[in-house]
Amino acid sequence: MQRPAQQEDWSHSQAKLIQSLLAVRADQELPKRRLLSWDNITGSASFLVSFSFHFALILLLAMFTIAELPTKQVELVVVEPEDEERERPLEFELDESEKIATEMTIANLTITEQGMEGMVDASLSAPSLELPPSEYLDGPEVTLDVNSFLTKNTESLIEDMPIGSVGSVQAVVGDYQEAMDQISQELIWMLSKNKVLVIWLFDQSESMKDDQEKIRRRIHRIYGEVGLSEHSKGNALTSAVASFGQGFQLHTRAPTSDAEEIDQAIAEVPVDPSGEEMFCSAVGEALTLHRRYSKTADRKIALIVVTDESGNTKDNEGRLEKAISVAQATEARVYVLGREAVFGYPYAHVRWVHPETGSTHLLPVDRGPEAALVEQLQTDGFGKRTDAMASGFGPYEQVRMAKETGGIFFMLPGEESNINQSIDRRYEAKLMERYRPDLRSRLEQLTDVKNDPLKTLVTKIIYDLNPYQESVSDVIEIQQSFSGDPKRFAQDVRKQQAKMITYINYLDRAIEVAEKNRNLRDESTSVRWVANYDLLYGQLLAYRARAFEYGAYLTNFLQNPPKLPSQPSYMEFRGWRLGTSNELASAEKTEADIALSQEILKQVIDDHAGTPWATRASWEIRRGFGVKLEPTFVDTRRINRPRPAPAMQMPNAPPPMPVRIPKL
Repeated sequence: MQRPAQQEDWSHSQAKLIQSLLAVRADQELPKRRLLSWDNITGSASFLVSFSFHFALILLLAMFTIAELPTKQVELVVVEPEDEERERPLEFELDESEKIATEMTIANLTITEQGMEGMVDASLSAPSLELPPSEYLDGPEVTLDVNSFLTKNTESLIEDMPIGSVGSVQAVVGDYQEAMDQISQELIWMLSKNKVLVIWLFDQSESMKDDQEKIRRRIHRIYGEVGLSEHSKGNALTSAVASFGQGFQLHTRAPTSDAEEIDQAIAEVPVDPSGEEMFCSAVGEALTLHRRYSKTADRKIALIVVTDESGNTKDNEGRLEKAISVAQATEARVYVLGREAVFGYPYAHVRWVHPETGSTHLLPVDRGPEAALVEQLQTDGFGKRTDAMASGFGPYEQVRMAKETGGIFFMLPGEESNINQSIDRRYEAKLMERYRPDLRSRLEQLTDVKNDPLKTLVTKIIYDLNPYQESVSDVIEIQQSFSGDPKRFAQDVRKQQAKMITYINYLDRAIEVAEKNRNLRDESTSVRWVANYDLLYGQLLAYRARAFEYGAYLTNFLQNPPKLPSQPSYMEFRGWRLGTSNELASAEKTEADIALSQEILKQVIDDHAGTPWATRASWEIRRGFGVKLEPTFVDTRRINRPRPAPAMQMPNAPPPMPVRIPKL
């Protein structure tokens, strides 16, 4: 019973012993804690020296380490391989066509490349300009209705010229042989850089059949010369043949290197009776159809256009820049074998004699102008021009296209003997360089016209006296053929005399504005536009004088009709035809205008000698300032001559079709 009490006393004594021991140990550790205090540490000099040294060393090493990191990172970025996944779409697109197709069909081309429904008889309707000149031309004060009529309207050729750079613009050649020789050199140069696809694009007009034969005879020589080049091994040069008129046709199933196949394809070029040449649309379609082939075969394109016309006006206005863009996108050079443009006018006229009636018709062909906008009067004073005066330059659209694609416009000589009033002069290239027309886009030039007072003045006068403008054509188109019936003749004369008052008022206003703004001419630095103004002013004076003479002469003629010259019985009198003369019917009213006009025109001849402006001024003076009526006769033997019977008369056969006037 006493054992628990003893145990409790022992535990109590043990607890006291432990507490005393802990107290003693705490007293022993107190000096050590004081020794490790912050005051004791900072008071130690050796510790501070050591700490400072090591801390500075660590910082220095850290700086060197940071400086090297960017170099290592840049190296890693530079050598990092490119992500090839970006090229997959292109590889996928070309995968199925890696082997070049042996036949070019619509199936070989993408939807975009198919263009205007493929290879044959494409629809080539062209839109008109979105921005007609009337929206830009708001210059001097004469009231003029400006509409959207824009006219229907070397050094070594081996020079290393990148695709898309400015071409040689124009090379005057003597014949097809000379042009072909230069084209051969161009192809050899292109072959020294890449494989080449040549696309021959022929005009389908009937007047081009002889030219196509000349090309066929020389095609073997071209490919023979190119074949001698060290760069033309294998199939380095392939060719395609296409043609255009109102539509478009491709004559080679696929590009070929067989000269015989090319020759046969050219022989298949048809004649399009429509008389339309959609030049710009045809260029765009030919390049679009062959774009995939040239890319897959890794070939550069040389497009060679053979034509004797400038092309449909609306198509040229609406599609020129698009065709240039397509050519530049496909890295194609466009070469044109064409004709010289008519000076300041969209047409030349071919004389065609009707085989049955014997009457002569003037058939218009697109042959100009050399400039983007109309810079010359479209009237000869009585109506639409029918002359074909050479301009010294090629048609604007064709020369611009060659220039913008790094190609060449080859200007062939005019060999047509049936062109009406053809004045085919050769002008010195160096002299004509000062008069070169602006080859920028039409849109740029329209803006330029607005900002240049002289150009605005000349352009507005020309448009106001434009016989192709319906609103004024009835006034400025003067009757030039009169009936042989005296009663009808008298009626027509009175009608024309009344119209002449309005026409002269038109000329009065135009001359007044030209004279009032002569200072614009004096301040201009453009030789071409100064010549335009001077020629225009001289012509306006001449046309006003002839208009007065016209009215006075008809009055005298009506009062005192002349006797008809004697003719054989088979020559039938049909009426009277207007011409010009040196004799004056109203000298007292016209001599002042005539004298001033002659002075101005002679000054043009002196100031611009050796140019179309001088040629035109000389022609106006030679015409004379008076008018006359000349009788016209028809040989009735031709009309009454029976037609030869056919070799075999088929029963119930329809009568032969009458001869239709062709469209060239």
